[in-house]
Amino acid sequence: MNRKSLYLMGVAVAALMAGAPQAFAQVAVDQSAANNNSLTNSGTVTTNAGNLGIGASLGVSVSGAVASTSVSGVDQAFNAPTFGAATQAVTNGTFSTGQIVSNTGTLTIGAGNAGAGSSAQIGASGAAGSISIVGIGGANNTAFGANTVGNITQGTALNKITNYTDVTNSGSIGASGLALLGSGASASISSTGAMASVSNTAIDATSFGGATIGTIGQNVLSAAAIGNTSTGLTVGALSGAGTSATVSATGAGSTVSVASLNSAGVTGSTIDNVNQSSTNQLGVTNTGGTLTSGTISGAGAGVSIGATGGSSSVSLASNSSNAAVNSIGTVTQYGGSSAAVTNTGTIASGPLTGTGSSANISATGSAASFSASSIGDTTVGGIPTIAAGGITQTSSTNAAVQNTGGITLTAGNLGTGASAAVSAMGAGSFASFRAVK
Repeated sequence: MNRKSLYLMGVAVAALMAGAPQAFAQVAVDQSAANNNSLTNSGTVTTNAGNLGIGASLGVSVSGAVASTSVSGVDQAFNAPTFGAATQAVTNGTFSTGQIVSNTGTLTIGAGNAGAGSSAQIGASGAAGSISIVGIGGANNTAFGANTVGNITQGTALNKITNYTDVTNSGSIGASGLALLGSGASASISSTGAMASVSNTAIDATSFGGATIGTIGQNVLSAAAIGNTSTGLTVGALSGAGTSATVSATGAGSTVSVASLNSAGVTGSTIDNVNQSSTNQLGVTNTGGTLTSGTISGAGAGVSIGATGGSSSVSLASNSSNAAVNSIGTVTQYGGSSAAVTNTGTIASGPLTGTGSSANISATGSAASFSASSIGDTTVGGIPTIAAGGITQTSSTNAAVQNTGGITLTAGNLGTGASAAVSAMGAGSFASFRAVK
């Protein structure tokens, strides 16, 4: 795994398990991070022609306060990583003090191919809690064991993961000759207030044992202005399964994700009850610039420009893999926003020839979403088992939402289940089950 990045962080607490994560077995994780300083990053990263290896990353980012626990295997198997309960408490800034988190960095990448799980990103974030498990296969035909995580608490009702600092990002990515060839390769420019995320991902794996995760509680609040004024993002063709190019601004978000990309022998994951609450209190603006890409031929590949106030989501996705059946307990979700959300920008891309490929420009006040999807899988299935309590969703928006984006696609046929959309939505609650072959 190769990395070339410029990171500026106020406070970061991390537990990293790579190569031999079994050494962390049964250990409880208790993390807290608090930052009370302004942060700015104007760094640049420039590369000449060449490929990005599997799991490689290029980035310029700035983060206020971060708590992160990760397990990763890149072309190397991990042996059933297991750890106990995980608790994360994160606060960035102090209310009404005028502090800022700002990124004006640039990323310029020479011609080449981006390998599986590789990324190029320009990011600015306030407060974040993250727990991730990822296995990326390679020449070693990697098999990844099952993994177990105890109960996860990312903020509580009284002590949320909270951002009080204005966050701005005006960076850009120029990579017109970089083809997103490998499964799950990505390019992104983002500005985020407060975020809690839990993810379990298999990419190009010959087998993946799945995850057993306890209850998940996520409580997130953003009480500051969030802006992304990027001048644009340019990449080549998106041909790998699940590849993506995105420009986004998000106030408050909570996410739980289980995904398999171009993998075989995937065992379904089991997750206990999930409770999510995401609240945004000040304006979110994304002026996106122009996102330019080549042909989008990968299964489930997509390009997007979006602004979101408060969003809670659970995603169970299988793409070009065996469609494993996941199980989940009751799901309770809230997304709320009491401030204006504004989005503009232009997508100029090649045709959407890939199965389930997409191009989207969106402005969303608040959303609660549950989705299960199977795209281009080798077997039929993937509909999850959901506990008797089912899914309860609430969303609320109390301010204007505006979108003035536009999409232009070059000539070509749309692939099966492909879509292009420009949308503005005040408040939405969604449960989606989708299969595309």
